[in-house]
Amino acid sequence: MDVLEILRRRDVEAARAALAEVHRQKAFALADAEYFKHELKMAAKLHAHHIALSSLLLPEAEVDEESITGLDYKLAKRFREHVEKCAALPPVEDDFFKDVVDELNDLIRRLCAEVSV
Repeated sequence: MDVLEILRRRDVEAARAALAEVHRQKAFALADAEYFKHELKMAAKLHAHHIALSSLLLPEAEVDEESITGLDYKLAKRFREHVEKCAALPPVEDDFFKDVVDELNDLIRRLCAEVSV
């Protein structure tokens, strides 16, 4: 599963399929995160992939913006806006979400580097 390629192509069907795999992998990473610190970083990376892939599905999403899903929705919307502007997302305080935002910013950099080449 190449998240960057799915984002590059803006392939909604591939994004849906990839989300299922991301959720499966994230569940294993979170289960092991209690024992292995690197698994929490992996879970953050996978959560960033979840956010990025979800950004392709935004027009179809209906969520309570105050729920956890709503917070993810807002971050996915911000990710999409920042990709369009080729601008990094601002830093956050929370350790887990700092890793999520770092991964999202890496995806933005990689997507935008291809456009400027």
